[in-house]
Amino acid sequence: MDSPLTSPDDDWWSEKINRRESIWLGISGVWALTLFGWMLGWTEFGAQNQTGETYDVSTEALRQKVQTYKQSAGTLTVDGEELLVPPENDVYVGALQWGWDGLPAVLKPGETYRFHLGSYDVQHGFSVRNADNLSQQISLQVLPGYEWVLEMTFDDPGTYHVVCNEFCGEGHRSMHGKFLVRDYDESAVTAPEESGGSGGDADYGGWFTGDATGGATENYDGTTVDETGAEQVTVTVGGEDGAAVFDPPAVAVSEGTTVTFEWASNNHNLLVDSQPDGADWGGHESLENEGYSIEHTFETSGVYKYYCEPHLGIGMKGVVEVV
Repeated sequence: MDSPLTSPDDDWWSEKINRRESIWLGISGVWALTLFGWMLGWTEFGAQNQTGETYDVSTEALRQKVQTYKQSAGTLTVDGEELLVPPENDVYVGALQWGWDGLPAVLKPGETYRFHLGSYDVQHGFSVRNADNLSQQISLQVLPGYEWVLEMTFDDPGTYHVVCNEFCGEGHRSMHGKFLVRDYDESAVTAPEESGGSGGDADYGGWFTGDATGGATENYDGTTVDETGAEQVTVTVGGEDGAAVFDPPAVAVSEGTTVTFEWASNNHNLLVDSQPDGADWGGHESLENEGYSIEHTFETSGVYKYYCEPHLGIGMKGVVEVV
């Protein structure tokens, strides 16, 4: 018996192919072309395929669009949680390490919304999943430098979780958002001009607003916690469910007060935006997780502005005012 590694005898490559083989090759070729045609057809006519317009956009321009959307949106409180109500039928969502700017939100069932998706930093996955029916889900890719506009309609009320399905760094697993699909009474919606959380336009040079670097600081209500006279003060970095906040966002202390920054969630750092002349606060550049803490004694009077670099786009900013 000849070895399969041994070349056949005679002029075998000039032999005619068996007719049955020709038929099967022909069927395979026709089937491949049919599948390719179906792919083109599904892309053009299939309702399950996400297409839509794509625009070139800078990171700052995208951030500004999302902040403008948030400032013009109303709010609806559901089970103690404040949700954004889109002003029209346009929903803006910015992805960043590691969160979703523009969420949570509430949408009405059966209405068609135009989702404007983009990334502030790296490639992210935008995966939407119905909490009560995992067969209802979409998985998309969001790239920096682009604004992708897609039409979406959700017929079934419920909670829809938004997760990143593209590994984007060490905080990838905590990148979670959501929106609710439900009917609601328009009279229960708080109008934008009545909403709290983006106030303090005149305080600290507008540091806590979306007009400054990064997004608006949602947990800042325009007041500064007075801790003057205290020797030790604690500021919490992050919070429950991965909240991207400093608590309190603004605190006033006396000269010589030691402030301890305690991490309550993962993937946050502390970078100094500005501080008084002669001050030497270096912040903390590396990302740290829950349980970590640092402290600094503030000796020079003035305003110290700081932020978390990964979550600057969603307003994770703070102030220590030394008086």
